[in-house]
Amino acid sequence: MPEPDNEVTVKELVALEAEAPEICRMFLEQKKLDQRHRRRFAWVSLLTQTVGNLSGLAALGILAIVAWHAIDTGAATQGSAIICTGAVSIVAVFVTGRLTVGRTERPHAARRSEQRGD
Repeated sequence: MPEPDNEVTVKELVALEAEAPEICRMFLEQKKLDQRHRRRFAWVSLLTQTVGNLSGLAALGILAIVAWHAIDTGAATQGSAIICTGAVSIVAVFVTGRLTVGRTERPHAARRSEQRGD
């Protein structure tokens, strides 16, 4: 039998169906559920990233408005400090977030075997 995270070939699937049709049916149902879960997880990840980006953009806009107001009231030093430190912090979070989002996810079984020490 193939391992859970490996792809199953057509020959293996046909052999499984000939030997144990009920197990083959259950296997295919589980594959469908797994694909459904992966699609939902990808959608939620995209939604979470979008909300995070919009929140960061809103925070950056608010900082710019506060800094502009400080500059207009004659506190140019404070205004520049507000926009520089705030913008640098937010941009740093987005840059480091971009670097970690691009990595590929490891299969659940690989993570579990690492946790067990296999």
